[in-house]
Amino acid sequence: MKLENTLAHSSSQYLRDASRQPVHWQSYSDEALLAADEMDRPILLDIGAVWCHWCHVMDQESYEDPDVAEIINDNFVPVKVDRDQMPDVDARYQAAVGAMTGTGGWPLTVFLTPDGKPFYGGTYFPKDDAAGRPGLLTLLPQVAETYHRQKSEVHRSADDLHRQMKDYEEQSKLRGSLSTEIIEEVLADAESKMDKQFGGFGRMPKFFNATILQLLLEESAKARNAERDEFLKLTLDNIIQGGVYDHIGGGFHRYSVDRYWHVPHFEKMLYDNALLLKVYLKAGELSNSSSYSRAARETADWITGPMRSPDGAFYAHQDADVGPHDDGSYWTWTRGEFVSALTEDERKAALLHFDVREQPGDIPEMPDRNVLRVATFVDDVAKELSRPATEAEGLIAASKMKLLGLRAKRIPPLIDKTIFADRNGLAISALVEASLHLKSRDYFRAAEGAADYILDHMVDESGMVSHAFSDSSSAYPGLLDDQVCFGISLLDLFDVMRSDSYLASAERIAGALVDKFEDKERGGFFDRSADAKGNEYVSSKRKPIDDTPTPSGNSAAAMFFDRLYSITENRDYFFVAQRSLETFAGSTGTLGIYAANYARALNLHFAVRKNLK
Repeated sequence: MKLENTLAHSSSQYLRDASRQPVHWQSYSDEALLAADEMDRPILLDIGAVWCHWCHVMDQESYEDPDVAEIINDNFVPVKVDRDQMPDVDARYQAAVGAMTGTGGWPLTVFLTPDGKPFYGGTYFPKDDAAGRPGLLTLLPQVAETYHRQKSEVHRSADDLHRQMKDYEEQSKLRGSLSTEIIEEVLADAESKMDKQFGGFGRMPKFFNATILQLLLEESAKARNAERDEFLKLTLDNIIQGGVYDHIGGGFHRYSVDRYWHVPHFEKMLYDNALLLKVYLKAGELSNSSSYSRAARETADWITGPMRSPDGAFYAHQDADVGPHDDGSYWTWTRGEFVSALTEDERKAALLHFDVREQPGDIPEMPDRNVLRVATFVDDVAKELSRPATEAEGLIAASKMKLLGLRAKRIPPLIDKTIFADRNGLAISALVEASLHLKSRDYFRAAEGAADYILDHMVDESGMVSHAFSDSSSAYPGLLDDQVCFGISLLDLFDVMRSDSYLASAERIAGALVDKFEDKERGGFFDRSADAKGNEYVSSKRKPIDDTPTPSGNSAAAMFFDRLYSITENRDYFFVAQRSLETFAGSTGTLGIYAANYARALNLHFAVRKNLK
């Protein structure tokens, strides 16, 4: 059997980009596993994404190298996966590599037996040995030789790991009684992880953890807590003043590489921005802060602007860079670029506001490029310039518009135009909320348009929602997150419009969830439907309850069914939610802040239970 690269016609941009590589890449499929079995070869599995900087680096330095490609093609069946297209596949292999090495992330490099079970793996591997990390030129021959010389031991090890992962999945989901103590455990873990100097949780790299921020804001709305409120203000202020916020075009980059929110990884994800839009809307409501409302409006404008397809649905994300050796040049500025776009008055105000330097050193590879962050507040800029605050604010706003125009002339990083149902659901819900808080009918119309597109193209008559839609076809079967995120968004639209059609569609989705995803014996929902295809390893049962970083599918499902009960008074919905929540009640305390959405679901369930009829 002779393999060749088969990715040219993939629905995934990430896979299509790899079609030009000399590696004989296959898509993840039963056919690829059968080829490995027939050729008696291990599988080299690469999981990445089009937005992933280090995936591009590894592609260029290794997978485009003819020497590396020759070793792979002679000894492995190489398989490439887009983690956005197949998040269920990614989740299982991430868990396995995490169990083997204690780390995970992208690119994920995993070596599998022909039946798809992992026996060795890691994340990024350089081409040559470097900094104590084996290079692929060393590693690949070693793995191939080990597989063939110790085949039975490799298979035994892979089988053992598979059993361990299955046992962990079953044993880590413990039933229990529903109690407010679970919520207190989550809040206590949040307090133990708070960075009270710069905001956020932990040290570095620093992710937003939007769901725990939502929980903290909701708790503050019920009962003000001075220490908690101070932490929220510190966190939310530092995020929108830092470089993780796009001060020119609106929206948030994916995370900060430092503790201070200064320098981001520059990719911009639809899901991050939808979740943070809700955070800043809620914070603006509680504090009446104009800066929070401005960040929310600019983020909503980014979602409904460059991320909106002509047909109304929302694209998945925008890349960080324009090539493997670029690291954010589109988003950053030299001092010369910055000042050349502005008038003298604008320049004075903008340089004070953003503190743009000749050699800022923000990015080691590009020491002359500035990541924009707020250095001086508008009122202080006004004092420095001896001008009214409104005039200083106007100069800064005019500067930002000119810089946006200048940036638009650069080659932009790729926007992945795949439509994902779960991410669209998050965006629809956030825009409905934005339309109410910011009093903008345009945001609501955008939310409606996206919902109608998905209903027309990605939901079948039974209520099953597809995961991805690309090139006029559904690219992957629907997963739990797709059903619940989009179902919740329909209820958000219904709450405003009282449209029977949106409610009927939500109820069809609920029916599909119970029929195809619910664990009838133990409660909770599996991440894949009962009739989803896949090999033994990928078909293993998994019920996600931790937020990673989007709200977990099971906690979101509980909220979906509780809200359906509140609208319809159908008690069956309430008890579906209760069964799901009880399934995890004995184990979520160990998840800490990553059970934040479970805590939010509990709060909702307790409120709904008071009105049970």
